[in-house]
Amino acid sequence: MSLSRLCAILLAAFLMSACQINGVISSNEELADTTTTSMERPELQEFIITGQALPIESVVDVTATDKRKLVILFATWCSDSNRALKSLNQSELLNDNSVEIIAIAREETAETVIAWRDEHGIKTPLAADPDRSIYKMFASGGVPRFITVSTDNKVIKMNLAEGQNQLSLIEWE
Repeated sequence: MSLSRLCAILLAAFLMSACQINGVISSNEELADTTTTSMERPELQEFIITGQALPIESVVDVTATDKRKLVILFATWCSDSNRALKSLNQSELLNDNSVEIIAIAREETAETVIAWRDEHGIKTPLAADPDRSIYKMFASGGVPRFITVSTDNKVIKMNLAEGQNQLSLIEWE
């Protein structure tokens, strides 16, 4: 396979899957696993369901039962993640005292996240998930993800928030 054909396949796979490709593809077999034969998106597994308790008490204060929570799983390199956090930065959600917000950067170091936050002027509290251990509790692929959580720390909804008008995907009921 020629280098230009391989680059075209990689680019097509990346564009079709938005911010879902992770890491470096090292063989043609791995490449086959990341592409589809049609214009359909690859199916992404989700591992948390509506009504399940939020499993990340190490990052979010689950004892605060007076607040709803918005957990955002993102990557600093992902254009959809950047757009989502920029929109959140300009939204009234940041001033809503009834909502606790935390954005968790998957496969990022604390230093990278801090530098990215400072460069982009992000006001949302951020956490780093360098080994993807938090992210793996929720899904197999795709960022950004918005996870809304009730005051009793049960997941209301998890949405893959790609594209435009991402904040409209936040659901509290």
